[in-house]
Amino acid sequence: MPTVGVFAAIFDERGRILCVRRAYGPENWTTPGGRMESGESPIEALEREVHEEAGYRVQARKLVGIYAAPFKDDMVLFIEAEITGRDDWRANDEIAEVRFFGWDELPQPMTPQTRQRIEDAFDGQAGIIHVFEPE
Repeated sequence: MPTVGVFAAIFDERGRILCVRRAYGPENWTTPGGRMESGESPIEALEREVHEEAGYRVQARKLVGIYAAPFKDDMVLFIEAEITGRDDWRANDEIAEVRFFGWDELPQPMTPQTRQRIEDAFDGQAGIIHVFEPE
């Protein structure tokens, strides 16, 4: 059974997407999100992960897509969400930085899978399925 994660496509009023830089491992950029916990719905997991990682309170709006990487036994639900509020947030052991970026200024390093999800969100995709092949 693949590991299932939920990640958020959150745009600000200027049309930029929210990205977070991990404070561990390769310290790469991604969108806020993470693994679902036992007994948790994808929406609950999304709301929890975004709040934990970026301090934003959000409401899910639409499914951008399902992204599978069978070679890593991994599947991601990428969900567009709207900001409903924000609480205090500080860099921590998990997330080093939180910022909004335009399409032409996406940060590096970023995995090809993350970049594909972000591209689909910027393109306004909904309900797509993308299966990644080994690199």
